[in-house]
Amino acid sequence: MKKINFIKILVIISLGVFITSCEKLLDVELNDKIPNENAINSTRDLQLVLNGAYDAIQSGSVLGGNLVIYADLLADDSKIGNENKLNRFGKYEIYNMTSSPQITEIASFWGTAYAAINRSNNVIHAIDNNLVNDPQFDLEKDRLKAEALFIRALCHFELVRFFAKPYDVDNTGNNNQLGVPYRRQPSLSPDDLHMARNSVEEVYQYIKEDLETSKTLFANAGVYTSNSLASYMSATALLARVCFFSGDYTKAAQNADEVIQSGYYTLAEDYSSIFKLSGNSSNPEVIFQIVNIVTDNSNSLIDAYSRSKNPLFQTTATIYDMYSPNDIRRQMINKYFVIYYVKKYDETLIDGVSQPLNRVYLRLAEMHLIRAEANLLEGGPGNIIQAYDSYNALRQRAFGSSYVPESVALNDLLDSVRNERRRELCFEGDRYHNLKRMKQNLREGISWNSDAPIFKIPAEEVSGNNLMVQNP
Repeated sequence: MKKINFIKILVIISLGVFITSCEKLLDVELNDKIPNENAINSTRDLQLVLNGAYDAIQSGSVLGGNLVIYADLLADDSKIGNENKLNRFGKYEIYNMTSSPQITEIASFWGTAYAAINRSNNVIHAIDNNLVNDPQFDLEKDRLKAEALFIRALCHFELVRFFAKPYDVDNTGNNNQLGVPYRRQPSLSPDDLHMARNSVEEVYQYIKEDLETSKTLFANAGVYTSNSLASYMSATALLARVCFFSGDYTKAAQNADEVIQSGYYTLAEDYSSIFKLSGNSSNPEVIFQIVNIVTDNSNSLIDAYSRSKNPLFQTTATIYDMYSPNDIRRQMINKYFVIYYVKKYDETLIDGVSQPLNRVYLRLAEMHLIRAEANLLEGGPGNIIQAYDSYNALRQRAFGSSYVPESVALNDLLDSVRNERRRELCFEGDRYHNLKRMKQNLREGISWNSDAPIFKIPAEEVSGNNLMVQNP
């Protein structure tokens, strides 16, 4: 009995199965710390474990900022402004595309993401097996499982984008290259830690299935929006993104359109306000964000981009000049003689104290961009009308009252939408992945399908999982 209580305490404080040690990420020696079906006994336990999953994705190693930084290190929108912030055995190797299994930052990304996945799986397992029986369970179970499925899908999506060869959108259904292990069960014994890599195709299919189920459960629970947690609309928006990056353009457009037509969101008139949110503050454009407060702040973007921090990144004249002078988004770049600073994540000071910034993960502008491009790639008269509508909506926000709807020739509209995507989403982690989708060079001489930028599986995982195959 004492042993079960000890396990329960460990699970509730969200240690999960992925216990980091100096020897390996998946510590199989501490058998009494591996959660089992007795670890969750109440709806409150479910919520506490789910809180641990949210805490894991809030980490700078996952959605707290590092994945945006890694994407900019690997693509062409940014340039290195402060080489001293290219730490050895970390960002230096990522930037030079020479990552090894010993990179601590990469290991932290892998381990923390899988910790979130395991905590989510513990919640799902307990609900599916009716391990909880209290008055709140029937009221809360659909919401709790929906949130857990959303987190599980999100983490696997980000992992497969960095640790596997890109999805070839011209070969849909046949992306058999090695992906990552898609863990859908909690690790209840040491043997559960040994799992082979699923194919990229399988990973994307499982992600879509999880998000579709999540949508259904959120609808059952009546949870359509939230300032700080997963919801029906965040699951729909993430599904649109996943379908878009796997060449499923029909479903990408459908899900993006569902978000747009829902009426829950509007494009923010003040573009800069999207990136100045803190705590529980909201913005009409934001669909899902990672909340940061003074006492719990994991946002790593300020240090990497803010001018006041001697930042890691600057940008280039090419990026600055892709905006028209009266495009409000140009204000997100500060031209200082021949230096171009990024302002999206500028530090905000109140009484000399730096304020935490939330990390916006999904927003309405991206849904317009997905709907526009996906519809153009699918074709059809109705699709073309939606593409023009979304393109003009973003241009109107960019230019305000001075905007005149554009009559872009249909043959040129796809290029115009793609250029608009770069202007709208630069420095948000999109460019690297979008170059791979479009099969364009990541940087000069680096092919979209090169092995070089793909992260190596951490050494601790390889040693702790006897079915793991390392990347080239």
